[in-house]
Amino acid sequence: MRKTREVTPYQDTMTGHPKDQDQGQAGESQYVTIQQAAQLCGVSSKTIQRAIHAGTLPARYPLKNRCEIAVSDLERLRPGQMSGHPPEPLEQRVATLEQRVQQLEQLVAALQNRSATPKSRKGGKTQERTTGPLPKQFVSLLAFAALHGVAEARVQAHADIGLLPVRRGAWTDADGTNVTLALDGSGKAAFFQVYQGVPPFVACDRCPH
Repeated sequence: MRKTREVTPYQDTMTGHPKDQDQGQAGESQYVTIQQAAQLCGVSSKTIQRAIHAGTLPARYPLKNRCEIAVSDLERLRPGQMSGHPPEPLEQRVATLEQRVQQLEQLVAALQNRSATPKSRKGGKTQERTTGPLPKQFVSLLAFAALHGVAEARVQAHADIGLLPVRRGAWTDADGTNVTLALDGSGKAAFFQVYQGVPPFVACDRCPH
């Protein structure tokens, strides 16, 4: 004799009423976990949990460590309601985005205009004179060479090939001598590096420069 399979009653944890196993499985398919709900709504699991704790999203607990949410509740729940704020109409969101795009375009245009504008020379390095009295920070190359026992022709040749960094101009020294080649601080230091130890170089009281 063939026995008839008994249908095990299934109890709905939300209502407390018994259901068939088939009906329970059908109802079970309408519920998702917190992780699945987060994927369906495009938010994080913590956002779903906050909505449950705030009471804006109903949930059930069929097992001690299992929380389930009805899909129908997720469909009714808008992303804006999860944060406690009513959702914005689509037209309003589009208008807001268009306004932000326009502001960004204006900002980009302003930056491009700023980069194209030539920088003011105010506060920059003062342009050095190439005529008139020899500036105090300069020294005549020929006078400096004579002080250190280096031939004029030698320093002039080295200046022409760029071995010595010189300043060129048409100045007048304190004794009335015309100066066309001069050395600044870096030029005097380079002079010392080139000629020191090479006879007939003579060091002065300020060497090394």
